[in-house]
Amino acid sequence: MEKRLKDMCSIPDTVLEKLQKDIEEIKTALLGNEYNPTGGLLCRTTELEKTYELVKRDLERMSRKYDKIIWTAVGAGSIISFTMTLIGIFADKLF
Repeated sequence: MEKRLKDMCSIPDTVLEKLQKDIEEIKTALLGNEYNPTGGLLCRTTELEKTYELVKRDLERMSRKYDKIIWTAVGAGSIISFTMTLIGIFADKLF
């Protein structure tokens, strides 16, 4: 069967061997190999997506903290400004 397939395609054996080798290399690049199963592109992409989700969650958390700090500062500044204005008005009337 294999011989008949080669005859039908009329592809030289060297070309078929090179194609098989190239396909093996592509498979190894995508999936890794038995010595380094986490070295393939698919595994590394999955790890990168997990890291992205963690960074995104941390960034959202930091953004909420930043917003709280800003609103706290605005509120405190408003209260201090209002208090200083009242003190200024009362000081004007006393002196």
